[in-house]
Amino acid sequence: MNENKADIFLKMTVSLSRYRRAELKDESTNENLIEELYVDPLENDLILKTMLQNNTTLLIGRKGTGKSTIINRFQHEIRKKDNKLSLYIDVKALFEQSKKSSFSTNNLESSLTEEDIERLNLYKDFIKKVIDEVKKEIKKNIFTNHLLTVLGKTGLSKKTFETKIDELFEKIHTAKFIDITATKISSKINSLKDENIKQGSATAELSSTSQGLKSSLKEEQHNENKSVEEFTQILGRYFNIIDFMNQLKELLSLVAIDNVFICLDDMSEIDKQSMEVFTEFIVAPLNNLSDEYFKFKISLYPGRDYLPSIDRQKVKTYSLDYYDLYSVGNIEKVEESAIKYTKRLIEKRFKYYFGNDVSMGDYFDLSSNTMEYYYKLLFQISSNVPRIVGKILELALIKTNSLEKKITKKVLQEAAKQHYVDDIEYILTKNEYIEYKSYDEAFEQYHLLELLNLVISKAKDNKKQIGKSGAKIFEPYTTNTAPSNYLFIIEEMENILKTLEFNFFITKYSKQKDKDGKDISIFSLNYGLCINNNIIFDEKSDRKFRIERVFDFNKLISEWMNNSKELICINCSEKYPIEQKDVFIKFNMACTKCHGQVKLLPVIDEEVKKHFDSIDKLPKKEYEILIILKGKSSLRANELGAELDRAYQSINHSIGRKSKIKKLDYINREEENNIARFSITDKGETYIS
Repeated sequence: MNENKADIFLKMTVSLSRYRRAELKDESTNENLIEELYVDPLENDLILKTMLQNNTTLLIGRKGTGKSTIINRFQHEIRKKDNKLSLYIDVKALFEQSKKSSFSTNNLESSLTEEDIERLNLYKDFIKKVIDEVKKEIKKNIFTNHLLTVLGKTGLSKKTFETKIDELFEKIHTAKFIDITATKISSKINSLKDENIKQGSATAELSSTSQGLKSSLKEEQHNENKSVEEFTQILGRYFNIIDFMNQLKELLSLVAIDNVFICLDDMSEIDKQSMEVFTEFIVAPLNNLSDEYFKFKISLYPGRDYLPSIDRQKVKTYSLDYYDLYSVGNIEKVEESAIKYTKRLIEKRFKYYFGNDVSMGDYFDLSSNTMEYYYKLLFQISSNVPRIVGKILELALIKTNSLEKKITKKVLQEAAKQHYVDDIEYILTKNEYIEYKSYDEAFEQYHLLELLNLVISKAKDNKKQIGKSGAKIFEPYTTNTAPSNYLFIIEEMENILKTLEFNFFITKYSKQKDKDGKDISIFSLNYGLCINNNIIFDEKSDRKFRIERVFDFNKLISEWMNNSKELICINCSEKYPIEQKDVFIKFNMACTKCHGQVKLLPVIDEEVKKHFDSIDKLPKKEYEILIILKGKSSLRANELGAELDRAYQSINHSIGRKSKIKKLDYINREEENNIARFSITDKGETYIS
């Protein structure tokens, strides 16, 4: 009986921790379970209902917050309708597949830079793949039984209609003419940059008012961005998107399709400029110029929602990280709303897999804590992220020896600690083993680890300080029991912590006013991090407690910033006070000495650099594969992709013959029923230990 329960429990946890586009299916019937298992982050399926409206919707959230699941549920509902069409594009996967295309340089002047050609190759191949994927999606979704009936009414046969589609998509790949010169790309962009530098320098010398400086520098920034515009214009000579859009709309209208929704998943995984070019060239024209016919449903990461030419006031946006999502309704009830979602999510899964009459007491130890307590604890551990809930419950299954004993608070805490150590901590702590493009990139991570260690050290000191304090609010605590998982900073400093937050080292908890009446952002340390470092996580959620001055981290972060970054001209190495970063970075002011570009770069320590150089490094994507394989018997390529949120093409590249982990004998490849399975070798285990 226990073995059977454990098997079902495992299936349930896997359904929660599904990555990317993995569809939830019943193994016996192969039916899609998304409708039965879907739990909307808002009551009354509000996000789903908004998605179903004829508008462009953005879903913004960290990994695992359910963006792909919402899109999956939306598409499932749209496919029930006769007059609407939903297309799915995995932007990240297509971008990774884009290799150097057969871009002809015969008509290009020899002075065209290699970098320009390489970028154009990438964009041209990427746009081609996106268009081809649209074609595949239309063919896959339009030839359903009810649409075949519509075809019959129009007098069109399936074959005729399919031929029309093929002709239309073939036509867009036929370039009308090629008229690209180095002057239009490289020279023009460079001359604009030269002019901007002169303008920036002149402005800095002549303008005596801050307003004048800001105005001129904003104009300079606008001119710099014209490189995206140039690439977009060049692509227009290869793909006539406007004509294509109008003809596709006309063709789909023949079979009574009134609206087309294009779902763009993992769009912010591509680099900023590529994302801007893609938005300018494809998303904006279809969204803005199709008389509401084409609309987009787009998943994005926080801080990476670059959407030029899209009027954000006409777009519905949902931020899925729990504070952003639930503070809109009532800032006082953010935690309450988040816990309710966790409860709904867990209960629906248990009822589906174990039956409506399931007793949670069969799985959780209710002799010491109530089920409501466990829901709150799972919220605190997971930051309300469904994928993490699934991973925690899977680890709990292992730690209870396949449910031989019930899940307790201690079991969940141990699971939280293991999840942190296995899936989060290595991102920074194993920095020296990862091969980066430059020392700047490597030291960016190195300094972030320094910041994390400083934050952990202060949290430990705060625990002692609170325990020894005579303040009335701290009376209930000793040096062994005092909660110290909070840190707060002024709102203006939030961006400094974005990388730590994105990778779940910290999570935004609330916005309040400090004791001096200033607006502050309050963060909480990761629950597993707290358990791993003997830091007590606050269970009472007292608003007054978390704004005590002991949790003020402004000074610590400011000092770290001053010691880890330098504001420096990349041309002449002239250094500027870091306090001037907004003038040089935000408004693109040029170096006052040589008119070169001033950047905020990580300080490179020569001793640390020697240490980095002495260690054999792996590409980050290959190192991540070793981390996943650690402790597992073997996995298929698609299972590795599911674990790492990556397309199988990317996985195959990272485990192929040319990969470092293969050449260094860090992984084994074995065939099982004609399917390749991969495992970590003893040598690989030693390397990552």
